[in-house]
Amino acid sequence: MTVYLSRIVYSTVRSASMRCFNVPEQFLPQLNLYSKKNSFLCLPCIIKTRNYSTGDVRSPVVLENPSIPLKKKILYKKASLDELTNKEGHYLSLAYVTANSYDLKGLKEALVEQKLYEPATLQAQEVGDVVIANAVYSVGSEPREIIFFREGAVVFWNCTELEASNVLELVRKFEIDSYPRDVIEKEREIMTYSYQPNAKKCYLQESGFVLVPEKDNLLEKFAFSHAMAQSARLGAWEARLEALAAAVRRHSLLMQRDGIAHIQHKEVVRKLGELFSLRHQLNVESDLLDTPDFYWEQEQLERIYSTTVAYFTIPRRTRVLNERLSHCVELLQLLSQWASDRHHVRLEWMIIVLIMVEVCFELLHFFERYRTEQIA
Repeated sequence: MTVYLSRIVYSTVRSASMRCFNVPEQFLPQLNLYSKKNSFLCLPCIIKTRNYSTGDVRSPVVLENPSIPLKKKILYKKASLDELTNKEGHYLSLAYVTANSYDLKGLKEALVEQKLYEPATLQAQEVGDVVIANAVYSVGSEPREIIFFREGAVVFWNCTELEASNVLELVRKFEIDSYPRDVIEKEREIMTYSYQPNAKKCYLQESGFVLVPEKDNLLEKFAFSHAMAQSARLGAWEARLEALAAAVRRHSLLMQRDGIAHIQHKEVVRKLGELFSLRHQLNVESDLLDTPDFYWEQEQLERIYSTTVAYFTIPRRTRVLNERLSHCVELLQLLSQWASDRHHVRLEWMIIVLIMVEVCFELLHFFERYRTEQIA
């Protein structure tokens, strides 16, 4: 019995001694002494030490290369007009989206007839689907410029809100599939721009654009304007999806309350067509999913456009909009299938009723013939 107990104690102590302990250095002498005193057991004592530091903990990136700045993520927030007009040395830039598309030819002729703006070109580079207008009469030293995009967007540089509203009234005659006025005002984009004396190239800084002084920055303004117009267009589509989602929500609540008895198949198909049209505009007709071809050979302009698009969080908003579209389409397709099944069931019951009526008439005729034979 004693032999068995000694073996049990020996195995327990051996398994405990095989474990790994993390201890500070100041306890090593005592542990070494303890190990020497118990050397007759021939137990391997494996001890791992960890060096502790009382200094400040620093980031590995800072220790390896202190010159690398930490990347700060810029969060986009729609600015207010009152906040930006009070900045000294900053000029206003407004972007509106008013329709699905513009008739640029008629718009350009109307601007020439009005004699308030004259057309301009982008440094001998013709960019399709764009009309640029410079103000004939100057107010101050900074010129006023307007950029019209065929996709139904217009961007004002150094124009007041009153002048922008007057131009929008002129543009209304050449709009195709106009948007509601509340959507136009709500989804506009407001930015500021300024000139930095030491700037060698244009770039985006917080909520404003930095331009190079004493230089023709029209191409850079076009890149900034294009990104602002894309954000405004995406905002209008988001507002349109909100209205369609409200209709889908009403259908779903009606289905939960009364089933599908009061859901019209034509209305469901019409809403489904509007959702497919919006998805087509977002993913096929627009260039929100990729950089436009114009910037492929313009590295500086592509950098400006990509930076501004990232500032307005257009990729993330496009992804979220596509996900919401897919959810609404799936729900409407389910409602459409149920409404179709209900229509088919109604037709089947009508056929059954007609067959039953025909059977009743046949039975009636059979009964009349039987009575006639009995009387004869």
